[in-house]
Amino acid sequence: KATDSIYRHMVETQLVTEQWKYQEKIDIMSAKTKVSMKTKQDTHACMIGERRIVIYCERNISMEQSKRNRIIEKLIESHTTISTMESCTSGMIASMITDTEGASAIFPGGFVTYLNETKILVGVDAQVIRKYGVYSRECAEAMAKTVQEKLGTDIAIGITGTTGNIDPNNADSVQGQVYFCIRMGKENHTYELETVVSEMNRHEIKQMYADYVFEKLELLLKKE
Repeated sequence: KATDSIYRHMVETQLVTEQWKYQEKIDIMSAKTKVSMKTKQDTHACMIGERRIVIYCERNISMEQSKRNRIIEKLIESHTTISTMESCTSGMIASMITDTEGASAIFPGGFVTYLNETKILVGVDAQVIRKYGVYSRECAEAMAKTVQEKLGTDIAIGITGTTGNIDPNNADSVQGQVYFCIRMGKENHTYELETVVSEMNRHEIKQMYADYVFEKLELLLKKE
């Protein structure tokens, strides 16, 4: 049974004789339903007669604005500055930061570096991209370090990954894979997320990535 609160749609399965039966929860319309925002972990299989049906549960990854406000307000109260260098999220994280009133006190700005050449132009070492690939932990860390040095902030975020189609210009592109680094002082906190995004549009994917960054930022601030 899916009990974690991150699931909006839950599917309960139990073994009955030699078949699986399913009980629909909330608004899953049928066993054939494939909702858009799903992850590999959110898959439940059941047997209906002779047919094996896979049910995808929708993961409620969308963070409420009020929660993001609290995160940014905490930075404002502690006079902790933050900056961003974004590739796959295309400035969405910066936009979310500035959705909070008073964010200008702690957010001097950020960079959207969609191309490899733009990352290098801003200051990311080209050797990092050549050696590790643009979609890598090392590149995310270099992006965070670069923007932190450029804008002189306490915290910096670097994020790189693939949203929809595979990037034909970079062999390390994996659909639904993202790397990001939250650099606090001189300490890197680096994360990797890989999800099934084939039925999501690009905006939904960027929203998911950005919200995941805020989730991790919130946890790090709680440890401060």
